Order: sequence, then structure tokens, then C-alpha cells
Amino acid sequence: MEKYLLPQRLKSLREDKGLSQYNLAKSLGYSRGQIANYEQGTRRPDPDTLQRLADFFNVSVDYLLGRANDPSTPSWWHRNTPPTDIELEDFLKSANIYFDGAPLNEEDKEDILTYLKVKWEREKKKREKGKG
Repeated sequence: MEKYLLPQRLKSLREDKGLSQYNLAKSLGYSRGQIANYEQGTRRPDPDTLQRLADFFNVSVDYLLGRANDPSTPSWWHRNTPPTDIELEDFLKSANIYFDGAPLNEEDKEDILTYLKVKWEREKKKREKGKG
């Protein structure tokens, strides 16, 4: 089972930005006590709060929760276009991806990459056909 890393990661990110618990709470519209509880691990944020914290620090929710070691969200994550093959390969190779509680091996990641490439090509053809 993954270790719950939110308390340590939240505190570290806050301190790296030079923010007090009070200033972070004020910036997000929360109480200082909420931030303190999250950092102490006595309370867990709801999904909306997790996303707001991740957005504020420009990291992924997975990083906050300890499911990813890379704090950054891939640059292509919020684009309307699919990632390039290179972006996708880099992401799949570096990410700790789990399915049904077990980490995916390299062969599984390659299978996913192949599936996504085929799927995106089909979608691209559908869109092009719809325009014509």
C-alpha cells in the first residue's frame, strides 16, 4: 500500500514558496487550522480541495498524494490535442502507473501506448471525415 505523503509534500511545497500556513490558507480561502490539519495528517482534504492545492502549487494531485514522484503535471495534460508520441512515451516510462492495485511493467506500458496511438488515429479520421 502506498504511504500517505500529503502532509509532508504539502508542508514542503508551502515552505518552498515561503508561505506560512496562514498565508496559504488565506490565498485559498481556507482556515489556517485546515492547512495545519492537512499537514499533520489529522484530516484529509476532499477531492476539490486536493485539486485546488495541486493547482496552486502547480503540481499533480498524484504527486500530492504520493502516487507520483514527479511534482509536475505534463505540459500536454490540459491541451485540447493529444500528446505527441514522444510526450506520451516519456510520460508512460516515467510514471508509476497502477492497474487493479499492481504497478504496470514496461510491456504493459508499451501495450497502452500502442492502444492510445491507434485510438487517436481512429478519432482523428472520424473528425476529418465529419468535416468533409
